[in-house]
Amino acid sequence: MKKLFAIAIAASMLGGLYGFSIGLGVAYDNLAGPEGTDPYFSVRADAMCKPLPVLGFRIGIIQIDLPTDATTYAFGTGVSADVLIFIPMAGMVSPYIPFGVWYHGNTGSSFKVKGGLGANMGFGGFMGYLEAGITFTSISYGIEGVDDPDSTNPFYVQGGVRIPIGL
Repeated sequence: MKKLFAIAIAASMLGGLYGFSIGLGVAYDNLAGPEGTDPYFSVRADAMCKPLPVLGFRIGIIQIDLPTDATTYAFGTGVSADVLIFIPMAGMVSPYIPFGVWYHGNTGSSFKVKGGLGANMGFGGFMGYLEAGITFTSISYGIEGVDDPDSTNPFYVQGGVRIPIGL
């Protein structure tokens, strides 16, 4: 993951004056999630570089989930990684398609695939964004005699601001 972050920073240097940005936002996660679970808010921060007009890379830096039963924190470049495909359009709105894959394994494993639709809109020196999508999650405990939970595919909606960083 450190190599991916180094590549993202190097690619952002090739992306022009504002090829790198920091995003700060709030998400409403677990919409239509597994039975017996409730939607919850999540606070997120990410770094994004856009080396080409139609291609961007986003790496999650902070994710704080706030469900009713327990708060979870994730810090660093292992939070998430997404590829963003931008749809060229004239005007202030820039739609995109985010796609992400995340795998974590040790004794058990967790595999996530994320996809959706989003849009950035410029407001002077910064941009606002709104994104919605679905996350397919499969968990395996890797312990003999313990049943793995079913796969889930809850929806999410997130929005926030994106602050360009001049390089």
